[in-house]
Amino acid sequence: MSDKSVRRVIRLFPDYGHRWPLWENSTRERPTKYTMEPADFGLSQSLTERLRTWYDVWDAENLYENGWSTTENERSWIAEGASIAEQIREEVKAFADVEY
Repeated sequence: MSDKSVRRVIRLFPDYGHRWPLWENSTRERPTKYTMEPADFGLSQSLTERLRTWYDVWDAENLYENGWSTTENERSWIAEGASIAEQIREEVKAFADVEY
């Protein structure tokens, strides 16, 4: 398989210090870029806004100190992440796969 036929893999997960929960291994075209932003994939404005809100909810929970405030908040956040992953899959299906 040639390099041009290798699909990109976008990973969706939040991490402190990077406000966009998008990650990708470096590639020949971007050898040092691992942290990604919605514009790197041409994501829609509505999806970009959902990603920002999803990250902000996660960050506001202060998980590194207290864990989730309620089980319901955690479940809701996980479900929203799965829905966001599906929307990303739809928007990048021509060139990438998405892992959530």
